[in-house]
Amino acid sequence: MPDAPYPRERLILPWHLTWAEVNPARQPFDPDTAPAVIRSLPPSAAVPARPPGRSGRPEVYSWGQQQGTRWADEMSFAIVGHYGHWASGWRWGVGEADFNGGPVHAWCCPADSMGDPEHTLGVVTEALIEWRGWLEELADRFDRFLPLVVSGSADAGDWERAALHLVTVVVDRTCADGSWEGHCRQVLGWFLGLAGIPSERHEPLLDRSIDDRFDTFVTPSNLLIQDVAEQLGRAVTGQ
Repeated sequence: MPDAPYPRERLILPWHLTWAEVNPARQPFDPDTAPAVIRSLPPSAAVPARPPGRSGRPEVYSWGQQQGTRWADEMSFAIVGHYGHWASGWRWGVGEADFNGGPVHAWCCPADSMGDPEHTLGVVTEALIEWRGWLEELADRFDRFLPLVVSGSADAGDWERAALHLVTVVVDRTCADGSWEGHCRQVLGWFLGLAGIPSERHEPLLDRSIDDRFDTFVTPSNLLIQDVAEQLGRAVTGQ
């Protein structure tokens, strides 16, 4: 993996991922070999023992925040070192997880997701495969709508249909749980970039169309999603 143009710690943060970094067409991955790869990485030989009991117990919570998180970080560095920056999303769990508001259901946080070494490595593998599957699903959805919005006859309605679809699937995948709106903006930004919209326009366009109306822990109504999609279509096309 080439040297990253930013601090090492950022390699495991999924919020900053660009589509160029996660595009599955550019990143080889074989889910069948993932279990063996995960078990071959150095952190797999040093999975810390989780204290028994519920994750809410003080000693379990403290362990998760300290030893568990240190181990998960080292596993993230190892996974990214093997697969590339795209793989950092394996810990982007739904709701109040290690990295809030993501689309991954298999992993939440060390206190909830870790157990004995075999269990822990299995969950890590499942989360990585789930994250990759989400990226592949998004790629398919992007491919479905891109021909409409980049055609010479594209209008606000074409953008509206694309945005309506993408927001809806992100809401469903993240369960509109804690900080879900951040990933929603990211996905829309990825689509804008693929459609040829300059990156400096992404934030203003999303600010104008969403206008702080997506709230954490709140599932947006169909009418709100429709209105946001309409606003984005108008903002992009000027119609």
